[in-house]
Amino acid sequence: MGITRRLYPDPLLQCAAVKFAGGPAVLCALAAAALALALQISSGMYDERSVALAVLGAGLSLVAALWLRRGAAPEPAFAAQAILGAACAFGVACQFLGNPTFYADQRALQGGFRWFALAALVLLSAYLCVHLRASLVKMRFVLLLACFAVMGIAIIRASPRPWVDVWILQQGASEALRHGIDPYSASYPNIYGNLTGKMYAAELLQNGRLAAYPYPPLTILTDLPGYVLLGDIRYSLLALMLLSAWALARAGASVAAELAALFVLYQPRTFFVLEQAWTEPLVLACFALAVLAIARGRILWAGAAIGLVAASKQGSPYLVVPLAFALPAERRWKSIGVAAAVALAVLVPFAAWDFRGFIRGVIRMQLLQPFRDDSLSLPALFAHLHPGNYGSLVYLSLGLGAIVLVLCLRPRTTLLQAVAAAAAAWFAVLLFYKQPFCNYYWLCVGLLCATVAVRFREAA
Repeated sequence: MGITRRLYPDPLLQCAAVKFAGGPAVLCALAAAALALALQISSGMYDERSVALAVLGAGLSLVAALWLRRGAAPEPAFAAQAILGAACAFGVACQFLGNPTFYADQRALQGGFRWFALAALVLLSAYLCVHLRASLVKMRFVLLLACFAVMGIAIIRASPRPWVDVWILQQGASEALRHGIDPYSASYPNIYGNLTGKMYAAELLQNGRLAAYPYPPLTILTDLPGYVLLGDIRYSLLALMLLSAWALARAGASVAAELAALFVLYQPRTFFVLEQAWTEPLVLACFALAVLAIARGRILWAGAAIGLVAASKQGSPYLVVPLAFALPAERRWKSIGVAAAVALAVLVPFAAWDFRGFIRGVIRMQLLQPFRDDSLSLPALFAHLHPGNYGSLVYLSLGLGAIVLVLCLRPRTTLLQAVAAAAAAWFAVLLFYKQPFCNYYWLCVGLLCATVAVRFREAA
């Protein structure tokens, strides 16, 4: 305030300066917006402008995490709310004016989908109204979730068979498990033909088919309801997206938290993530549930959610470790024990069913996957400037993520510091990873939004 008084002698200007003052939440909101713009430009594939925006976002995220680590003072929510609200409106406008997917029949999106996008834009404007009835304040977020659900269903129906191996693998794994066949013992169609060498290591192919399933068992278990009930695993992913937004909004319990949760859904390329059936919605849903449980003091439930995070994706340690630090010290080990029990309960049955197939898909496939110079990363930039294989930089990416966690965490870490550390660490990993695409960065936007949501709960 002393600086504010010197710069703005007039009391009205002082109030305005405080109202618009920025802090870690503003940096995270800007980082999320910059990254979302990068994904809109390139759909998460290589583009120099997108790489620059991703580097900018990573820098902002790291500064925010270190700032919080040192103990940032409370900040007003207005600036972060303004950034996220404008970013949400931009994302909805992209759905209304542009192509939200790769393979959807655009004629199927001309009617209801765009009408609901317009409805979402109108509902977002309700956040600009200061004097709203209490009933409307409660309903605007729920109605925006409903709009997103209808739009997501329209996307799935407009793109019933996307040309992507992720969808084919998950559909096939669900079909196998439905008939009592181990998904890690099955083989799957290879749709890539002449592009196979770029997509898969030769060791993973048998008789022209992919002999590995790359996702942890929790993916199959959550996919199964959507496949059995509605014939498409993406309905499960849509439900997980909605669950993520609901949990983040409840964890933050503020207008800023609602806008952060809505930006997870309405960022420009969310429907692209849904169409491609990428599994990051599962990771974010588990993470958001863990954040909600810790924020509410439900420590054993938090342990269960952390166990689900651990079982959701191979890169989960960068999310699990910060969450573990955020647990109350006196109950931390009990909660970690619950987390370990939940993770093992998910993983062990499938590992015991076909251990070699499990290791081949969940571990070896990740190690064998080739470097992709069409990904959104600094190694891809290096490859375009000086052609070569930069896949070995993956070890640098894993090390950088660990270093960020060491820098940003401390023995008495708050939930806010932990979430910010997870976002910064995940960002650091992605920048040097061998094949980060839209789905990985979509999760990063979600982690940044989670930081904003928790920031104003703790500030309150």
